[in-house]
Amino acid sequence: MSHSQGWTYRVVGLVGIGAAALGCGGVTAASPDAGNDAPAEAGPPLTTADGCTNVATALCNSLDACAPVAVQVLYGDKSTCVSRAVLSCTTDQSVEGIARTANDLASCAAALSGATCDDLLAGTFPSVCTAKPGTVVNGMACGSDLQCASTFCNKTDACGVCSPRQAAGGDCAVDGGCVSGLVCASKKCVAPAGPGGDCNLPNQPCRSDLYCPTMNGSAKCAAKLGAGGACTDSDQACDLAKGVICNPLTHVCDPIKVAKGGEACSLASKTLCVGFVAPCSSFLTGGVCANPAQDGETCGGNAVCVPPATCQNKICRLPSAPDCR
Repeated sequence: MSHSQGWTYRVVGLVGIGAAALGCGGVTAASPDAGNDAPAEAGPPLTTADGCTNVATALCNSLDACAPVAVQVLYGDKSTCVSRAVLSCTTDQSVEGIARTANDLASCAAALSGATCDDLLAGTFPSVCTAKPGTVVNGMACGSDLQCASTFCNKTDACGVCSPRQAAGGDCAVDGGCVSGLVCASKKCVAPAGPGGDCNLPNQPCRSDLYCPTMNGSAKCAAKLGAGGACTDSDQACDLAKGVICNPLTHVCDPIKVAKGGEACSLASKTLCVGFVAPCSSFLTGGVCANPAQDGETCGGNAVCVPPATCQNKICRLPSAPDCR
């Protein structure tokens, strides 16, 4: 792993926050009495665009309040977060077999606005935001989890087949292949450990808002660290939600800044670039951030895609769920 990759490694895990809130995978639902599950008030019928805009805005507002640096690294800014989340949501809503409605999205948006940062960063969302089962049965073609009665589309590329979620100990390839509350670790569904729980990477991970103090062997899950914390035992010790990343040279949690395409970046200035893997032309000695690749453009190396697009065969491609039949 390069120095710049180490600094941005934990950002990738935060993509799951957005996917979960948009109903793209299994999440742990908050307790019904947590005060976050009030249905949307009656009013004029909502359109899909309205519902998607509501939930995308609530999601990105919450992320920006809880982990602003993560929003900058993933999207560049909050407005881009909103527009890309709307795109992801409306793409899913256009697929046959989805039971989620615009009112469901509005209810999720209202609940997200009252959710705590601790819950969001731990992947514990209001119950109204959990994936609503679709109408497609197991074994049939799908392009979105929301099409499936199981809420899991087992993809081999852009498309897949609806498949059952696995209980603890079951085989998996992604977190979505496990029942709600479990994650996929070493191709097995396991319950992530909570504070003080035993962890052993990669077989027994901690909850997403915690870290395992050792990369090899057994340890106890601990709270992530703020600025000045020592990250000698793990480059995942520093809390991105607090705007800090493990400096690979000093092994101390350092505050970071995020630069957009064309702006300067370097280890000395503690400035990363927007994107999953910091596309700085010369991170150690100082360089310039590359612009993220646009949808349909070439990607790979320093050219990264903006979610929900992913780099497939060196091209930034948007989810193509409507084409999966």
